[in-house]
Amino acid sequence: MRSFPAEFSDLLNSKGRKWMADHTAGSRPPARNGFFELIDGIMDPATARSCIGLLDRSLYPLLRPYVDRIPRGSISGMTRNYSESLPKTMSMKTCILLSRRFREFEPAEAIGLVSMLRSGSLREFAEASTGLRLERPSPQVILYESGDYVGPHNDHHPQNDRVKNGFVDLHIMFGNDAVEHQWLVYEEERHLKKIRDVNLKGGVAVYRLPFWHYTTPLAARPGREKQARRWLLLASFEIARRVGRAA
Repeated sequence: MRSFPAEFSDLLNSKGRKWMADHTAGSRPPARNGFFELIDGIMDPATARSCIGLLDRSLYPLLRPYVDRIPRGSISGMTRNYSESLPKTMSMKTCILLSRRFREFEPAEAIGLVSMLRSGSLREFAEASTGLRLERPSPQVILYESGDYVGPHNDHHPQNDRVKNGFVDLHIMFGNDAVEHQWLVYEEERHLKKIRDVNLKGGVAVYRLPFWHYTTPLAARPGREKQARRWLLLASFEIARRVGRAA
């Protein structure tokens, strides 16, 4: 594979195409905050391996580390029992693909990734899953390697008028054969008690945010820590709030 197809639907196998055919626009009630769906097996293994190879060759050298540690003093600075609090912590690599101002944009555009993450069929997939009309997405790439994780957070943005009432994230996920496991833990009934395997080799996760969740440290297969990678291609959609379809 030298480039991604212009449409996300062209990555899908027969199961993926059937899923889209069976989930037409308006066939589901609108998803509320806290909605999460995992859809696996919708790409052929050979397609997933080709996508991983293309990302490894073309984008891996451009990724930037994104690390937020537990703050110093988060324990020693406490003055009352059980008053602890933890801001969002993480370790990963990423690149933002919002516009040409970002240095990774043109290389990602050259391999068709930007167009695919903005494609109509990807938005239709997210709309079919959530039952919502969605605006044109903001694309991003995230890479988890051995030990990388994201701590508990909720993705609520009360100061942003466009997403303060919620938004939809769609993750296309490609874990390579060196990954042992990685899990998403998320809330149900105000407890972090749901857990799902996100080490997929060509699957999709759809979130209606905000809700509390975290991603566990990526565990590599023994002896393969340096090779383990899980790619996450992210499209973040605003929820349409006006009459008429988004451009």
